[in-house]
Amino acid sequence: MTEHTELGADVADAVAALGLPSDWDVRVEIRPRRRAVGLELKPGEPVKVLVPPHTTPDRVADFVRTHRGWLARKIPEARQLAPDFAVKEFVNGEGFALLGRSYRLRLTDNGPPARIERRPHALGSDLFLCVRRNRPEAMRTAVVNLYCDRGVAWARQRGEQYEGRGGIQDLDYEVRDLGRRRWGAYSPAKHLVSLHWPLFELPRELIEYVLVHELAHATRPPGRKHGNGWQRQMNLWLPDWRRRKADLAQAGRRAWMGDYHQH
Repeated sequence: MTEHTELGADVADAVAALGLPSDWDVRVEIRPRRRAVGLELKPGEPVKVLVPPHTTPDRVADFVRTHRGWLARKIPEARQLAPDFAVKEFVNGEGFALLGRSYRLRLTDNGPPARIERRPHALGSDLFLCVRRNRPEAMRTAVVNLYCDRGVAWARQRGEQYEGRGGIQDLDYEVRDLGRRRWGAYSPAKHLVSLHWPLFELPRELIEYVLVHELAHATRPPGRKHGNGWQRQMNLWLPDWRRRKADLAQAGRRAWMGDYHQH
């Protein structure tokens, strides 16, 4: 056994001796670059006790013991935010949302891989997401590409007003897959705002929150990443951003991330 493995086993024993509830699912991880013991709690994941290599099991156990009350409060909150992502079926009538509008899926035998279609009738009109009949993975790809195309066009248009107000120049945008933990990102090196394609099925005010969040980074405010400078920019542009952030946490856990039923 390596030194870190031995320490991890000893720390795990010391934490287990505290008698924490078994459903808390506490795991110990040795982090060579850490200087102090810490806790990591993310929705849908085990509780992680982050341990620097130069400490003792007793110190770690004392740390966890003193944070037991905090864990008792935070674990239920994290469980309420655990992902419960939607799973779609590529069958006629399945519901999809894009940029604040609802669509019904309509499978076709010709035309583009995916397109939006409005069909008028006596009482108004219906909106359809028309997808060319194909293998499920190919239909998924067609829908994702449509989301990316519509999303980047919206982001560029909507972002212009903030660029002007924030003195942002030569900014670029992209919409792509960012995994299951990020809705957006800003790259200072590329001066590029990236948005996650499933974002565009959520309500428009939540899409705008993520866009403005990244645009505030693009102003390159002084200080920490989400520090006072960034928060001042957010307060100026979107005074209710904290409420939107909370709403995104709830809505996002049930978003469609591209999962589908196989037939």
